[in-house]
Amino acid sequence: MSISNVCIAISLCAAALTSNVTAFSTQAPNAATSLSIKSKSPMFEYLKFDKNPKFDVLEKTQEYLASLEIAGSFDENLYAEDYVLRGPVIGPINRADLAKSQSGLGIRTAFPDIKIDTFGLTVDPENPYRCFYFQRWRGTNSGDLDNYGTVYPATGNEMETPVSCFSVVWNPEGKIVYEQVGAVVDRLEGNTQGKAAVFGMLHAAGLELNASPGDKLFALIQRLGHLAGNLGRSWSREEEIPKWFISKSRGADETDVYF
Repeated sequence: MSISNVCIAISLCAAALTSNVTAFSTQAPNAATSLSIKSKSPMFEYLKFDKNPKFDVLEKTQEYLASLEIAGSFDENLYAEDYVLRGPVIGPINRADLAKSQSGLGIRTAFPDIKIDTFGLTVDPENPYRCFYFQRWRGTNSGDLDNYGTVYPATGNEMETPVSCFSVVWNPEGKIVYEQVGAVVDRLEGNTQGKAAVFGMLHAAGLELNASPGDKLFALIQRLGHLAGNLGRSWSREEEIPKWFISKSRGADETDVYF
């Protein structure tokens, strides 16, 4: 079978599945059944802890997001010592390295009118410590962007990112242990060529990085930057990544496979 025929077959299968979506169950997951499901990823199974938070995870996440919007800065008391952040091409990175990386980028100055709309908060039925939410970012690059000492003049571009999905995992002590950021829902939305969050802002400011998971060239560039370590880190040093984070994928590396 030719490649073109294979592509056609895949497209037809996808269309058939989409058109017959009602054949799949659309019932809300049963809480007891969901909690009994074991994740194929050992790391995400670990993050379920005792599966019984003693606080309202949804409310706590709402308060956390509200504090970021009001204060415009981070309360380090909210984060666990073994905290990790991971995005599509960034991380795993700990709090200390994340703070250093953020301080080297003059994002707020470059986009003084940045507006982040957050919606759709929901707790993972298979992990009661995990809360998902969506964001859409808008702003104007009306200020110069200082990228670790290299200044990019304001473009005046009005930015709208595609909606992206984020998640927060709390530990039993009520501290944030893991954050996943910037997973694009529909790359055709907005005007940043499918780039969300900070990467969308950089795109609007003229830094049009071809950054996507599995991109070997970008992964190589990241590794060279990681070795230099003078322009912020895409991920933390191996010895400074918490032990629970067992994924070997770094930055734009391909995703781990568990079978």
